[in-house]
Amino acid sequence: MNRSRSLFLSLSLAVLLPLASGVLWSAVASTARDEGSDSLYKYLSIFSEVFGLVRSSYVEPADADALLAGALDGVTDALDPFSSLVPAGELGEYERTQRLAFAHSGLTIAKDHGIAFVVAVEDGSPGAAAGLERGDLISEIGGLETRTLPAWRVERKLAEPPGTEVEVRLLRDGEPSVARVALAEYTPPEPQLDEVRGIARLRISRLAPGTADRVRPLLEELARRGARQLLVDLRDLAGGEGAEAYAVGALFAAGELGRLDERGETARQFSSDAPQVWRGDAAVLIDGGTLGAAEILAAILRDAAGARLVGAPTFGWAGERSYRDLSGGARLHLTTRFFAGPDGRPIAQPLAPEVVVDEFSRRFGETDRPLEELILERAIELLTGAPDAARRAA
Repeated sequence: MNRSRSLFLSLSLAVLLPLASGVLWSAVASTARDEGSDSLYKYLSIFSEVFGLVRSSYVEPADADALLAGALDGVTDALDPFSSLVPAGELGEYERTQRLAFAHSGLTIAKDHGIAFVVAVEDGSPGAAAGLERGDLISEIGGLETRTLPAWRVERKLAEPPGTEVEVRLLRDGEPSVARVALAEYTPPEPQLDEVRGIARLRISRLAPGTADRVRPLLEELARRGARQLLVDLRDLAGGEGAEAYAVGALFAAGELGRLDERGETARQFSSDAPQVWRGDAAVLIDGGTLGAAEILAAILRDAAGARLVGAPTFGWAGERSYRDLSGGARLHLTTRFFAGPDGRPIAQPLAPEVVVDEFSRRFGETDRPLEELILERAIELLTGAPDAARRAA
């Protein structure tokens, strides 16, 4: 098949997959609303008709297996960015990808409506060294176009052995560029406490087991110094475990901290009766790369510790996945549980900041300043109540 025909087939699939996923998703929703009706069969009939028309009318014979596989990928894409269908015979490759892709690159990648993009880049990672940034759109990775690939297949190129260089073609602010990620085993930075314009800032790179034990002495030292204000930087924090987020949250708040819900039932409750380590004012820096465990921590700090969120809405997914084996050997991975903060609401939607920092909130003279810098500045203003002083210090 020549390149023009391949491109045409890809574009056709791009039209079919959202339609197929929408059909099946609408069928489920409609059936839930009107049990006992024939709505499910109606939507399946439409899908069958579309499928038949593509096979009979396409410019050249279309592979039925490829069409169905793409349609099923579209179904999981309609659920959330982290659900996936793994074909039979590829489970080992999928598990290897899940184990090594992030560990060798520090990149969290997702797909939305067929577009692969960088969710977050971990501090000190090969992805950060290569210059990738949150929000980069990935058009090709390792020579493969990403348009018709599920997210885990995009990540598969990042699971190669350390020392492998992976070429990533991307779009940033509408401009194409190329990054080369030198895969490597690396250790993320430890939780750090520094000072920005006279205010302490806690930066956590990953909410891994033991993070709370490493954060505790930092906060204890801060309390001994008599500090009353703290910046908690959770931007681009997408790696970690939910239980550790609650453990870190317990350093700031006591009582009920949240729970893990499964289909409306509480699977696990999280609380703390230990004394708080930090009792001062806090501002939490968030953005679209604040994902999963970091969103849990942000919710605890907001709802139980009185902190205020500054920046951009978070990613909006703090869940756990499980799998179901299907006939024929395939496996469906899908979100079955969601974590909740102290307010009891499952974190399945972005957390909204009290102080929004985006392109529309720029002030006069801030046109060329990076939003990351403005988020930090707004947080300092919030704590000090002195925006003019903060701007002069910048």
